[in-house]
Amino acid sequence: MPRYHATSGLKEGELLGRARELRKDYRPLLPTCRGEAPPETFDRLRKALEAVQEVRDDAGALKKLSARGDDLARAYAGLLHWAREKPELSTLVVRTPSGSIPYLPVAPADPEALIAVQYYDDPRRLLHGYLKYARGSLFGGGGYHFYALERGIVCTGRSADPPPEFVRSTLDRLPYRLSPGTGKEGEAIRQCPHLLRGEREAHIRLRWLSAGLTLEVCRRCAKPDVHLLSAVSENMAIPHVEADFTVETVYPLEHVHPGSCPLATIPPLLASEEKRYRSGKVSDEELLSDLTNAMQAHLSGQRERILVAGGTCFGTDLEAAVEGLHADPMEARALKAALEERTGPLVVAEPTVGKVLEALWKEHAETLLQAVGAPAEEAARLARENRSPVGRVNDLLTRVARRHRELDQLAELPRYRDLVPEAALADSLGRLYRTQGGGAVERRIAQVNPADGKLRGLAWAFLCALGRGENQSWRYSDTEREFGEILIPKVRRLLEAEPGGYHAALADLLTEAGVSWWGERVDGEPPPG
Repeated sequence: MPRYHATSGLKEGELLGRARELRKDYRPLLPTCRGEAPPETFDRLRKALEAVQEVRDDAGALKKLSARGDDLARAYAGLLHWAREKPELSTLVVRTPSGSIPYLPVAPADPEALIAVQYYDDPRRLLHGYLKYARGSLFGGGGYHFYALERGIVCTGRSADPPPEFVRSTLDRLPYRLSPGTGKEGEAIRQCPHLLRGEREAHIRLRWLSAGLTLEVCRRCAKPDVHLLSAVSENMAIPHVEADFTVETVYPLEHVHPGSCPLATIPPLLASEEKRYRSGKVSDEELLSDLTNAMQAHLSGQRERILVAGGTCFGTDLEAAVEGLHADPMEARALKAALEERTGPLVVAEPTVGKVLEALWKEHAETLLQAVGAPAEEAARLARENRSPVGRVNDLLTRVARRHRELDQLAELPRYRDLVPEAALADSLGRLYRTQGGGAVERRIAQVNPADGKLRGLAWAFLCALGRGENQSWRYSDTEREFGEILIPKVRRLLEAEPGGYHAALADLLTEAGVSWWGERVDGEPPPG
């Protein structure tokens, strides 16, 4: 039975297995030295670890060595002693930016050294044991540089040049898909797909100076749970991380009218915001959201209706905005109406007409709705019912515009009452075609499924006139098809008639069908027949 309180991530069997391996060989605890770190760099530490291994079978000696000397040697002696004696210990936890790490306090040593020894087969955690060597003033002043590889860690001494394989593995495990891009002369750069295509997007620019590498991730790719600086630097222990990496937020605006734009100079990332990001308090997505908010604040004193969408500043030029956002006629009416009503700037991260309409909705919903045809009362109701239609503003405006366009089209047609069945069917199909098209007419005929022979012949004529009769012929008798084929030219005339010629075309069709008196027109024209 284990005599310590195990937690997730620290299991007695695994820890005993690591202790057995280290009992045989301490060398996996040491880094490989390269470049400005000659092999003798860690001789003193090596001797301390050798001294522990020499007494691996002596519990008393291990106990003594776990209380003096280098922290890594203490942690090593403590682990071997624990594996022999199994003293009762409670698991402790160290919280790091990349997660919590449980460990056993097997010796009075720094938690970082204990973690390094107890997880020595994970180079990222072994790195914890060398943090003080990187930060401190050991080896004649000035810290050393350590890098975790797939197996073990490498020390390059005072040289900040990372091993090439470390750079490659770092790029391979990045949480973004970055590809080689075009940077300044002599600058290696990796960019997200949008920046690689030359799109103007707000983005993070992280420069890894010692590697001569720049990484750029745009707002559209940035993730709410990712911190690019941590993703690059978490597998290294170096003296001054803040000196090896620079962080910028970039908003590469293209100005339609650059001379008069207050955003010709965009304020840089504030020192306080950079500090929050470096400390891991904000994610990549949050940092770029803060940039958009900072731009909005920078423009807060402006009274002109300046529009910034994605990488383009349209200033007050509404026509340029409509064209640049590729707005269709309905969207253009809505955009112009809301922007003309607006005072002050609007900054939208994505250069799409849908996102701009969404940003305008909160303050200008009724104006947007009235611009696409909704009466004031209906616009007010829809605005109340859709206070936060995220992602649906464009669809809502499209539906409203289509419905009122259909109503306008129907309002231009004559009105009837007391229509006989043949007239009612022909009139309903003629109106339906104008508002919803041939597919809707075909579906309505299938729903109605008239039983009378003359009505069925009339339905067949509509299907043929619309080019939809081939797959429906089996439903109709030879007599019904023969009767309907006579009416096809008259049906086509009805479907194509302008509002002013609709009544005559309907009367002509019904006369051809043998219907003499078919109803009463109620808008002042003489009755049919």
